Amino acid sequence: MTQWRELHFQPPIDEQQLLGFLRALAADPARGGLVWEARTEAGKIRHLIGGDPTDLSAAMSTLRRLIPGVTTVAPVEPRAVVERAGRIRITGRHLALSVDAHGQSLRAVLAALSGATGKDDVLVLQVVLGRALAPEVLHTAAPDPSTSLAGLLLRGASPAPTAVRSRMQDKLAQYRFRAVIRIGVTSPSPVRRRLLVHSLLAAIRTLQSSGVKISLTTKNPANLDAGLVPLRQPLALTSEELLPLLAWPTQDGDLPGLPSRHPKLIPPPTGFTGAKERVFATATAPGSTAAIGIRIEDAMRHSVVQGPTGAGKSTLLLHLIKADIDAGRSVVVIDPKRDLAMDTLSLIPEHRTGEVAIVDPFMERPSGINPFAGLTGPEGDERRPLVAEIMLDLFRGLFPNAFGPLTSDTLHASFLTLTYAPDASLAALPRLLTDERYRRSVLARVKDSSLLDFWAQYDQKSPGQQANTVGPVMTRLRQFLLRPGVRAVLEQTNPAFRLEELFDKRRILVVSLNKGLLGIQTASLLGSLVVAQLWQLIQARSAVPKDERAPVGIYIDEAQNFLHLGDLAEALEQSRSLGAAWHLAHQHRGQMPPKLLDAIDANARNKILFGQEDAEAKTAARLTGLDAEDFSRLPPYEIYTSLQHHGTRTGWFSARVLPPPKAVSSADAVIAEAAARYGAQPAPLSQPAQRVTAEGDAHGDGQGDEGDDEPIGRTKRSPK
Repeated sequence: MTQWRELHFQPPIDEQQLLGFLRALAADPARGGLVWEARTEAGKIRHLIGGDPTDLSAAMSTLRRLIPGVTTVAPVEPRAVVERAGRIRITGRHLALSVDAHGQSLRAVLAALSGATGKDDVLVLQVVLGRALAPEVLHTAAPDPSTSLAGLLLRGASPAPTAVRSRMQDKLAQYRFRAVIRIGVTSPSPVRRRLLVHSLLAAIRTLQSSGVKISLTTKNPANLDAGLVPLRQPLALTSEELLPLLAWPTQDGDLPGLPSRHPKLIPPPTGFTGAKERVFATATAPGSTAAIGIRIEDAMRHSVVQGPTGAGKSTLLLHLIKADIDAGRSVVVIDPKRDLAMDTLSLIPEHRTGEVAIVDPFMERPSGINPFAGLTGPEGDERRPLVAEIMLDLFRGLFPNAFGPLTSDTLHASFLTLTYAPDASLAALPRLLTDERYRRSVLARVKDSSLLDFWAQYDQKSPGQQANTVGPVMTRLRQFLLRPGVRAVLEQTNPAFRLEELFDKRRILVVSLNKGLLGIQTASLLGSLVVAQLWQLIQARSAVPKDERAPVGIYIDEAQNFLHLGDLAEALEQSRSLGAAWHLAHQHRGQMPPKLLDAIDANARNKILFGQEDAEAKTAARLTGLDAEDFSRLPPYEIYTSLQHHGTRTGWFSARVLPPPKAVSSADAVIAEAAARYGAQPAPLSQPAQRVTAEGDAHGDGQGDEGDDEPIGRTKRSPK
């Protein structure tokens, strides 16, 4: 019984590779008959190959070895039967068919097949390849194959002319297949059946050469339906003659009846097993429905997601976020637009709503951010220099034009000093710089002589000189602290929610930063503070036994606004072994500074690209080996991705993001519970912060200029 496999291509198929495959089949004396079909059913062209299971398996093995990009699967849909069938008859079969314009013949065959567009239309071109004929030498007395039967009866056989002998010898010098060619058709209308058959026959007749005539004789359609390999196979065809008859896409450009070349639909690698966890997409290559996901072990090699607004980035991230939440892991989501944050809150199952903290300046009671909390005891001695360094990198990244040597030294000393203060927070920075009494109370706890010397020199400066040192930075910080919601987040000296809980418990932190209302720099400051504190705590995990480092998923949309870590490459590399899985999303590479791009390219092993435009499409094509048109024509929610899969790289393949996950809870209810459990209301504006407004405005250390201030304003949200 004939077994069938369906073929799927990654066009264009290299013509020489296909010829090599056919010649390999022809040279195999043990091979049985194979049946090739190009069939159209309701307007869709399918390619199949059939045969005895043993012969079919051997042929498929050869195919995969010689023609990369061709995949074979069991047919998803059964082969439709035909009502009428015929067999191709070729007179002058010792002469070669016309192969000089086989590309045009291929297009003609595909165009004819694509004409069967009716719901009940079926049109089939079936080629049965039997045993092979080895190359041979033409007999010296070979008769002229064009002599008619009447001529043979009246005059007898005559030797073939020299030109004809040359054509015959060219064909005989090659491996040939014994073959049968069948055409089958089904259509409700007899007239339409004839039109479909005549169209396909006309396309095949484009292969006629001098002395060769192609016709069709009626045969039993059951033979075509069964894929029968007959004992008698009257045709002898070379590999070159078969090319257009197999109807494989060997030509450049779009071909009639076949899917567009762009975007390419690329299958996952051979042996790829569908994901069982953290699934976010399905493969799109024909014949491949594998579930695409990133195991948490592979997620530790970090992920980058790139695509314009509306492409589907948030939906993809939501699937991964939901998987981590459902698995009981700690999760951090930093969202500068609020939509991803709210959607995340709607995915929190009831048994985890008590584990959620929310940093949102527009909440009445937001959770706080304080990188200086928990550092006053002996256990903070080792962390103090690290916290100060991370904070300095953060401010330098946020305000590069405001930094000179004096600003850098003063801020570094200030951050290091605040690590000794029991009531320290970022909101205390202006007070430390301007309130001598407060500064002395903090310095009473400091034993670092070099730090004490710095402040002794600072105290010798006039108030104006002091303000000149860090004026531009304080101007920005003043804007932040004048906003009650931002102040409520930054001034909590002992936040009810500690970021450490993400690493020693199971917690969910959602940072919602509406940059349209906050301004980009304010949102960047708050998000960067969270990232900086996360990095500090991730580094501290080196003291935790490896088997006790529970994975933490970190998701950052518009990541370029929040990654001010100094050496991101080192952060990503170290995070891998310390149990942190970073997921960084952005719109296009032009948003990223070169150093940031290099760090992500080198360390984010899971790369996911949505559709791109213009220059970005060209860049994506260069990075992936695809064409720019593949990215410019990629629909929303479709991706090209290269993943870390069980520790190895998959290479690039195509997939489609799953529909958005369904909400399981009320985001408003989760917000209310988080506010009651972990939130705090803003305190009245402090006098020291007001004084910085007067003293720190428009001053600097002469090493850089500060840009225009952001708009100041806050839209009040109704209580949750």
